[in-house]
Amino acid sequence: MDIEVLRSKFLKAYSSVPDKLRQDVIAVIDGKPYSWNASFVEVNGKTPLGDRIIKQLEQIGMFKER
Repeated sequence: MDIEVLRSKFLKAYSSVPDKLRQDVIAVIDGKPYSWNASFVEVNGKTPLGDRIIKQLEQIGMFKER
């Protein structure tokens, strides 16, 4: 899937996560945990790390249509 499509899906998902859950870890990259908030900063900033985070989330099925 195109990285811009994944970025859009992530941002949509992020907007629906309650504030209290945004500190929860959603991805581990190179042994480092990333919360919703940390992931948002990376994904929204279009960093290489943000791309890795959303690719990992895609691999675990986070963006599958229900």
